[in-house]
Amino acid sequence: MTGSSKTTTSSNSAPWAAAQPALKQGIGAAQSLYNSGTGAQVYNDSTVVPWDEKTMQGLHATVNSANANIGGNGLSGQLQGVINNGGYNAGQLEALNNTRQVANGSFNINEDPGFQQVVDQASNSVNGMASGAGRYGSGTNQQLLGSTIGDLGARQYQAFQTRKDAANSNLFNMGQTGFGQLGQAYSGMQAPAQDLMKVGAMNEDLSTRNMNDRLRIFNEQQNRPWENLSRFQAINSGAGQLGGSQTQSQPGQNPWLTALGYGATGAGLLGGMF
Repeated sequence: MTGSSKTTTSSNSAPWAAAQPALKQGIGAAQSLYNSGTGAQVYNDSTVVPWDEKTMQGLHATVNSANANIGGNGLSGQLQGVINNGGYNAGQLEALNNTRQVANGSFNINEDPGFQQVVDQASNSVNGMASGAGRYGSGTNQQLLGSTIGDLGARQYQAFQTRKDAANSNLFNMGQTGFGQLGQAYSGMQAPAQDLMKVGAMNEDLSTRNMNDRLRIFNEQQNRPWENLSRFQAINSGAGQLGGSQTQSQPGQNPWLTALGYGATGAGLLGGMF
């Protein structure tokens, strides 16, 4: 009248029978590939793209131009001269000196040859008018002549002061120009060296890429066999998980409990009592 509470379970880890031929074929193929080394080979040639012919031509031209204008040669010599002259080239320096002379000069009417010519023309004109009026040599003639020459001198002095003020203003502006051109000249002198550094940086980049490519080949040669082995092992280890079967047996319901109305639930609750 009692029912057994024991459960019997059996399992089988063998792959599904229908799949076993395909699994055996796959494992055999993997074994063959692994033994032959297929998939483990490394591409040993370089993958770095070399310089194009036009790029090389441009690099050579840049280097030649830089070498021709560095270290005091070519343009660098002229720019060094500008720096030595305070930021001015030869023509600008000459104009600066002329302007400086006017700005620092003193008024001396007798040193102006053009002024004497103007005085002579004005005297001839005044004397001619006085002679025509029959007053040449008179006091009026001399007074008019002196007044005319005095006005000319005053205008000449005023013109000199105007030129001197303008020269001082120009001298100040030329000083600022020279200061600005000092930086430009220095930058210009650095340009050939910077071009050489750019070419050097491009060559260093190419060398770096070549080195990285050699490291790539080395690393692939070290890792590829292990990767191939890992693939082979994955196939083998996964093959056992592609099938299997499991059986389990359990006891039936106790007839006496069923008759009392407990059914399967009663068997669970009272199973330990029988």
